[in-house]
Amino acid sequence: MFKKLSHNPFVLFLPFLFYYGYLIVHNKWPTLYGDEGRYFEFAQHLLKGYYSPPMPYINLWNGPGYPMLLAPFVALGIPALYITLMNGLYLYLAIVLLYKSLTLLANRKVALVLCLMLAIYPSALALLPILYTEAITYLLISAFIYSVTLAYIKGKTKYVVISGLVLGYLILTKIIFGYVVVLCLGICLVGLLFRKNKINYLRSVKILTIAFAVTVPYLCYTYNLTGKLFYWGNSGGMSMYWMSTPYEHEYGDWKDPNLLNKQYPFLYKSKETVKLLHDNHAKDIMSVLKLKPIEQDARYKQMAIDNIKKHPAKFWQNYCNNLSRMLFNFPYSYSFQDASIVRNIIIGSSIMWATILGAIITLMNWRRTKYPVKLLLLVTGVYLGLSGVLSAYPRQLDVVIPVLLFWIGFLISNMQKLSFKFSEEENLDEIELTELAEMGIRTENNSQQV
Repeated sequence: MFKKLSHNPFVLFLPFLFYYGYLIVHNKWPTLYGDEGRYFEFAQHLLKGYYSPPMPYINLWNGPGYPMLLAPFVALGIPALYITLMNGLYLYLAIVLLYKSLTLLANRKVALVLCLMLAIYPSALALLPILYTEAITYLLISAFIYSVTLAYIKGKTKYVVISGLVLGYLILTKIIFGYVVVLCLGICLVGLLFRKNKINYLRSVKILTIAFAVTVPYLCYTYNLTGKLFYWGNSGGMSMYWMSTPYEHEYGDWKDPNLLNKQYPFLYKSKETVKLLHDNHAKDIMSVLKLKPIEQDARYKQMAIDNIKKHPAKFWQNYCNNLSRMLFNFPYSYSFQDASIVRNIIIGSSIMWATILGAIITLMNWRRTKYPVKLLLLVTGVYLGLSGVLSAYPRQLDVVIPVLLFWIGFLISNMQKLSFKFSEEENLDEIELTELAEMGIRTENNSQQV
């Protein structure tokens, strides 16, 4: 009985559920923080029968996935603290599903170690007390890993459908995945036409098509609202603008349109930095703020494209800065860094080198790599590549950590064991050389005595 319970991931990771509850209760802010207010506002809109205000004052800053989840709690008048406790449940279930996924392609010991790493992952724990989308995204990513793995191992249609539904809801939660799915669908269609393993590519096409189909009602809604096809939201333009900044000492991180430089990190702000922001951007920002929201988004995108065309080298520099922020949480424009950067470097470096080593091993064993791993790597790679075009932060990387752990677990379980010991033959050679050297010394001493 004990052995059976120890292999049950729901029991195995149950202590973390209580620990997460403690973290949330102990650290939850008494008032709504940052983006929390916006998610609550969207949930209230849904309860009133709409999502965005009508034209021209539309607001599609994020997808409806998370507000849909909040709406029942808001309708019942449940306090924010108790809603936030659901974050602990989401992360707990994400760990359980990742463990179940790993045991399908890896051994239990590897699965346990890697899931424990996710359970104590500092960035995941830091966001638990905040009503942000990260916790539910962890769950959706882990559920997608599990369903995709089952779809390819068991080959049943129901797992293909579940995978598509999960990925579709992920798009509604993180709208950048809409662009990811479209690009991945194109790649898989090309593979379906020109590659030999057509059944694998066909299964991927089905999953991605179902995922896109889930978003069609939302896209129809945004089309009726804006008159634009495939319009996921109006937050991307501003992010692209700040990412494309051509000015020295600006690294592509997002700034508020009021140009007061109040973003993270919070310490050591000065009047000089605010003045620099105003000198560089006030004219552009003021011209944009005179426009309606849809026009603002289009104008920001146009200015970003102009910046990229005029300053391509600075664009790639900012792109690398985005990758650095995803891994190490620096650099930030006009800001000093705090002591947490040491921890960020250690964690980010571990992720970076594990990814590089994993990529080398995967390419060397590409034909033997299971196809669900390949599909997950494709989706994750496209997602991270697109994230670099916007103002990127550790949050963008953190949510796909379950994929990286799943990938590493698969590689570890399928590699031959490494040994740092010399072979027996090499040891014998070393012994023989030592003996010959000693014989030479003795012969030289005897000659001198004679």
